[in-house]
Amino acid sequence: MHTPIRILVALTVGACTGESPTQLRLAPPTLSITATTRVVSAGGGSNLEVSASLRNATTSRIRVAVGAQCPLFVRLFLDPTGEPAGSLDSSMACVLGASTIELAPGDTAALTRVLSADTFVSFAPGTYGVNVAVTTSTGLLGVWAGAVQLPLAGAR
Repeated sequence: MHTPIRILVALTVGACTGESPTQLRLAPPTLSITATTRVVSAGGGSNLEVSASLRNATTSRIRVAVGAQCPLFVRLFLDPTGEPAGSLDSSMACVLGASTIELAPGDTAALTRVLSADTFVSFAPGTYGVNVAVTTSTGLLGVWAGAVQLPLAGAR
């Protein structure tokens, strides 16, 4: 009975001391992102403002795609429960060559996008979840931004 246990212990110790650097991969450093939504009045109607706060809590510099080629990506999905769906796919990523800003360790930035009420005229009334995506030099990051009731209050 002692022989099988000794073999198991020897195999376990051998496996733990073996080096295999190609099998151990660390995730790239990423930003901390929080996002919010709010309805804002504009010109007698209502618009949806979506904001993302970015914080580089890593020890690396991280580039973030911004600008006209890559505004804050916003996706609405029918969500009667108000819970995050966690949807994120490559169609939300910016194209290569978009303008970027660079966040040094400890830096923060805010990205805001305003969607006019006209954007939502084809949406059925109801509660929708809002996800945002940010393209960085380390990957595509998505986060839940809350829920919004359509039509927007005061929208025509």
